[in-house]
Amino acid sequence: MNTIRSVRTGLFLAVLLLAAWNTPAQHGHLNAGAASQSQNSQLVWANGAAFAAESGYVQPMGLATSGRYNGLYNSGPTFTALSMTNAGGPAAGSFLTAEIVSVAGPAGAMFSWWEGVDQGGGSSPVFSILTGGTGLSYQFALSDASLGAGVAGQDPFGHLHGRRFTTTMEGLYTVGFRVLDTSVNGTGGGPIHLASDVLFMNFAAVPEPSVFALAGLGLAGGWWLRRRRMT
Repeated sequence: MNTIRSVRTGLFLAVLLLAAWNTPAQHGHLNAGAASQSQNSQLVWANGAAFAAESGYVQPMGLATSGRYNGLYNSGPTFTALSMTNAGGPAAGSFLTAEIVSVAGPAGAMFSWWEGVDQGGGSSPVFSILTGGTGLSYQFALSDASLGAGVAGQDPFGHLHGRRFTTTMEGLYTVGFRVLDTSVNGTGGGPIHLASDVLFMNFAAVPEPSVFALAGLGLAGGWWLRRRRMT
């Protein structure tokens, strides 16, 4: 039974991996904005529908064999805060922060977030989360404080590269993200915007395949899909 389960899991990951390598990457940017720029309007993932788990999008995480992430599966995407001058941008004075609220994946795996080297990130992650957690609150800034974001009247824009997610084990992960306004420039010294809904995104941690391996995975994936239709 364990052998059958392992084969099914492997084939499922093969299908996910093929989907990941063939899904448009949106240039790898997940954008946070707002429904409007008024007090108590809700924050949104402006292009979140393209990254949501139900869309079929899967973020591939390749295995690093050297360097900063040696031995870890790692990938983006880049999270950004839209400018207040963009359509769907948040209000001046807001400060957008992403929050991880849940991580599902292989038992015993650690899902981590790393700050970019240009932003002072070092040789270890800022935080690590054991899979299976819910009701979490692990946060990282989207707005760029070095540009004045968070100051009353200033643009909350942020587009910070070099950040990565990593994990320690091969498999499929589903991570819940929401975006918060952590400014104090709203009514009564609180935030301007309300928190967004949670966006669930899939990550597939599988060693990057060669062309020949992809061909083999394609055959396996096709077989798996046919079997699914027959059962």
